[in-house]
Amino acid sequence: MINPLVTEKREYLELYALQQARINRYLALSAKNADKKDKYKDKLMQAMWVRDVIEEDIESLTDKTESEVLAQKYLCGKSLEETAVMLNYSRRQVERIHLNGLENLRPSIKKEKGVTH
Repeated sequence: MINPLVTEKREYLELYALQQARINRYLALSAKNADKKDKYKDKLMQAMWVRDVIEEDIESLTDKTESEVLAQKYLCGKSLEETAVMLNYSRRQVERIHLNGLENLRPSIKKEKGVTH
């Protein structure tokens, strides 16, 4: 059975793609609706902040292989198979590194703050 904390951390990292999509949306809406530019500015800044914090959390891992595996999966959107080929590891080894990386990750943003949704 998967540790609930690991599941929570995986969900946290998956917010990266959501924030990137929001950033793209707010930029497009700002360009389309110049009169509403200020309306989107705060939302854009918040999404960029969350995205940057997630990047920093991944980069702060002591084990740089864990950091790279998490970055490839959650920041670059690569599969574990693609990451294994890139790093010249077996898929199984990358799965273990991924799990260890999730266990060692210390998210800076807590759900209680309401910032992540």
